[in-house]
Amino acid sequence: MPRKKKIPRNDLGIPEYEMESLSRMLLPILKKYIDSEEGKRDWQEWQARMNDGAGGTISATKKDELNLSGKN
Repeated sequence: MPRKKKIPRNDLGIPEYEMESLSRMLLPILKKYIDSEEGKRDWQEWQARMNDGAGGTISATKKDELNLSGKN
């Protein structure tokens, strides 16, 4: 009886072909965002937070923008 071909997986348990497909879809979107004015501004804000020792905290305005404030 033939053995099943083992599909390579990452630590997340997602098959490699699915990760590659997702990467091909997201990479152009991420590049466009990073090159945009908003992406550059967000990058500068993140760098400032890292330099101020605030770590990876999200500002109140970003929480509201992302709807992470706990309020609906």
